[in-house]
Amino acid sequence: MKLSKKIINKVMEDKDKCIDCKLCFNNCPMMKEFSNSPRELMTKMLEDSIDLSEISYSCMLCDLCTQKCPKGIDLKSTFYNIRKDVISNDKKSVKDKGYNVVRFHQINSFSPLFSKSKNLKNSKTVFLPGCSLSSYSQDIVLKTYKYLSTHYENIGITFKCCSKPTIAMGDIEKFNKYYSSLEKELYDENIEEIIVACPNCYNTISKNSKDIKVTSVYEVIEKFGIPNELKNNYKNLDFAVHDSCSVRNQSNIHESVRNILRQLGANIIEFKNNRENTVCCGAGGMVGVTNRNLALKQMKNRGSETNYKNIVCYCESCCESLLNCDKNILHTLDLLFNENFINHKKITQSKSSTIDKWKMRYKTAKLSK
Repeated sequence: MKLSKKIINKVMEDKDKCIDCKLCFNNCPMMKEFSNSPRELMTKMLEDSIDLSEISYSCMLCDLCTQKCPKGIDLKSTFYNIRKDVISNDKKSVKDKGYNVVRFHQINSFSPLFSKSKNLKNSKTVFLPGCSLSSYSQDIVLKTYKYLSTHYENIGITFKCCSKPTIAMGDIEKFNKYYSSLEKELYDENIEEIIVACPNCYNTISKNSKDIKVTSVYEVIEKFGIPNELKNNYKNLDFAVHDSCSVRNQSNIHESVRNILRQLGANIIEFKNNRENTVCCGAGGMVGVTNRNLALKQMKNRGSETNYKNIVCYCESCCESLLNCDKNILHTLDLLFNENFINHKKITQSKSSTIDKWKMRYKTAKLSK
């Protein structure tokens, strides 16, 4: 594969700006797999001596490189634009990079079985739990919706997908097709605010529907407070907080989650790389399917970055990823709405098979009947 002229010009410009300080390189989950420095990597790209498709689909699109770079070099956009070129010019070549898995997920996600909605009529606000949380626990989704219903006079719920997997692969045409079905429903029902549990949904909808207010469920819970009976329920327990890279710049979400944990009495432990400097869980950019070995390596690496046993996430995809490390992994909403965690019978989620996740998602979507 040859780089397009536009990408060549950007790589040349970035290479000239790069001072090879390796701040991006030392923190990136994937660059070390392909080079010894960012400048060397860009040289290989310009010389066409590296598999451009492989490297672009190994980038977790986490944006940590830009966050760390003192020169503001944005390698993420370079790798993402290569993905778009691959999809446009040689879509068949990405089938063995997991695109068929993504395609299967998206076709089913937008089927009537998994994309139901409820109570949208006369509602200005809608709750979107997201694909991963719906695949994990019907009970948590139902209890979260019930909690929101006590604070919003009219609130609907939709199980539609934000189509993040498709846009992450670089397939803009398919993304526009899928996303338009969610957007149409929101506009047809005159929805003004969408409350999301998933950071990826927050990011995707915020970028693509700028006239709809997007709020994280954690901001809502922080505002109205946790159930009284749960105050200090986790007193003296240590929880290392993993921040989702998809909302690395959303300090409102970072602080909301931590305030909820404080209300619960938990002792908050910070990763060295946290908040805006957080490191990807390993599943970013769909690398969990496009380069599984690299993803697993990063999942274990991220878990090892804390000496504490309990890791709490506010993204269920992150939970699924970090279950591959030797730690107790739980979701913030587990602490609020999962009886096994509330009663201290469990302290970690368990791995589920793909088929079990789809079964749970079907069961959860039936809530909308």
